[in-house]
Amino acid sequence: MKQGILLCTLVLGLGLSAFAQGSRVPAFNQYPARVERVRTKAINFKRNPEARRYRTVLTEALRDGINFAGHYVVATWGCGTACQIGAIIDARTGDVFWPKELAGIYTIFDEPIRHRANSRLIVISTVPATKADNRQDSYYEWKNNRLRLIRSVVLKTN
Repeated sequence: MKQGILLCTLVLGLGLSAFAQGSRVPAFNQYPARVERVRTKAINFKRNPEARRYRTVLTEALRDGINFAGHYVVATWGCGTACQIGAIIDARTGDVFWPKELAGIYTIFDEPIRHRANSRLIVISTVPATKADNRQDSYYEWKNNRLRLIRSVVLKTN
């Protein structure tokens, strides 16, 4: 009888623990990146012809220095009312990456894209299409020059 109660308690405890972990959002320190002292190169326009359209904003962002995942630069700019677009630049090579997750973000938040120089985590806050009074935070890991979705959370803003 005591073994049955102990087993039930253990299973219940593990289940609650797993549930609690599932409700946590990723943190920047869980995805560390070593910040490098990279001599910033110019944008490689030959390998990135699309970058020519955004020459000024990309060059200025690169000039500001590394701000993401150790040796990358996140560059963002407006694309209309409540819209942002962005790219990620490899400061080592000058290559520009165009993740679809940064293409035309509809947002009304002060800081729609959050990232750190010492982390591979990037958080994008948007307004879900179904509920304008909510905020959706999507957590991505930058790995192999791609954003990989870790988790999305919808938060009530009112």
